Amino acid sequence: MKRIFSLLAIHFSLLVSLLAQDPLPVPVMPISNFAPPATPDSTFTAAPDNQGVVTPTLPWGEQIRTRLDAFANEANRAPYNVGISVFDLTDDVPVWGYNAHKVLRPASTQKVLTAITALSVLGARHEFKTRSYYTGTIAADGTLQGDIYVVGDFDPMYSHADLKELARAIRDLGVKRISGKIYGDASMKHADLYGNGWCWDDVPSKYEPYLCALMVERGRVYPNFGSYSKDASFHPAAHFAYALSQELKNLSITGVSAQVVPYDTKDYPGGGNNFHTKARTVEEVMQRMLKNSDNLHAEAVFFKIANAAAGKRASWKDGAKQVETLLRRAGVTIDNHIEVADGSGVSLYNYCTPEAQVAMLRYAYRNASILPVFYGSLPIAGVDGTLDERMQSGPAYRNLHAKTGTLEGVIALTGYVTASNGHQLAFSILINGTLTAKEARDYQDRVCQALAR
Repeated sequence: MKRIFSLLAIHFSLLVSLLAQDPLPVPVMPISNFAPPATPDSTFTAAPDNQGVVTPTLPWGEQIRTRLDAFANEANRAPYNVGISVFDLTDDVPVWGYNAHKVLRPASTQKVLTAITALSVLGARHEFKTRSYYTGTIAADGTLQGDIYVVGDFDPMYSHADLKELARAIRDLGVKRISGKIYGDASMKHADLYGNGWCWDDVPSKYEPYLCALMVERGRVYPNFGSYSKDASFHPAAHFAYALSQELKNLSITGVSAQVVPYDTKDYPGGGNNFHTKARTVEEVMQRMLKNSDNLHAEAVFFKIANAAAGKRASWKDGAKQVETLLRRAGVTIDNHIEVADGSGVSLYNYCTPEAQVAMLRYAYRNASILPVFYGSLPIAGVDGTLDERMQSGPAYRNLHAKTGTLEGVIALTGYVTASNGHQLAFSILINGTLTAKEARDYQDRVCQALAR
């Protein structure tokens, strides 16, 4: 009985202390499409012990911190390095952290920073526009006495079907013969075809594709687009022009051949006629970028951010400055604790902290122009994307929306989950130095189930 009165006195004292503080700000926008929480219950009552004594009810915050402390003890014994940050978005207060300030590699959770920055700087409806022009005139006999320029805007989804559509648009101009050349303009970004800090022996590949502002079918080789060229002279923009010339030949348009397609790039000089534009929105690109952790889509978004700030031949540094600016706006101190090297997380030069990632999640949560698209593009536990086979049961199932990250030695998970008291939580779990990905993912999943329980 004395123990009960003692605990009640402590809780009453804490309550008085909290009421005396200034009220905390309320998030601007609640996440209305979060999965319904489990039965709301901000307290927990234990069963009577052997002496029939019932432990007093515990506040939700104390429950969850007790659970998470057990994971901190487990991490202390683990051979890998762990950093965790958990934030209550509903009350706008930190919940718990373990090495939350430690600098770690984020792997593909870097895409979280890229996506939120893009939605803040560009907006969801901003478009990637592949524009086509012709110069000169079209004679009465159908001869185009000039050149064709296709100006890339780094649309990562530009397909063979889009290329065929472009060829038909040229035919529909009344063109039967082309006396000039076809040029691919890739000047939207700098000339480097690979990301900063990418492993040279992994490129080009599915996970480290060419990074060019003008490509068809991810820069793979025409006509079947089944593989990437390893030829050092290969250039995706020039290959785009070549592929277009072949599609025009298929439509019986003469005067175009491999000989008239230069294997280099050339800037559009202006003064031509815009006869075709293919456009896709940031929102469309972001779906695959986050759900499927597509690195090409992420780099396209990253260089779109860079181009918005620096114009033609934008570099990765221009994109990094945009991300770092938003990090500061979100309340993160950059100093020497954050390094942005690319938009996808492939680079070994990327470094971040769990609390910095959570700060960006909080920024997104508080901005109605960002949250719906960002949240809707994240993988859902046990349902889709890179989380379709994880957390297929338990309170995190269909509840947790998060971005995964995987590199050699790195397993990361960053996103949102609804707790049992109905509060929305933001979290980041970065694990570095693991040689057993399954073990690290299992640890993350158990932490997430604890957050949702």
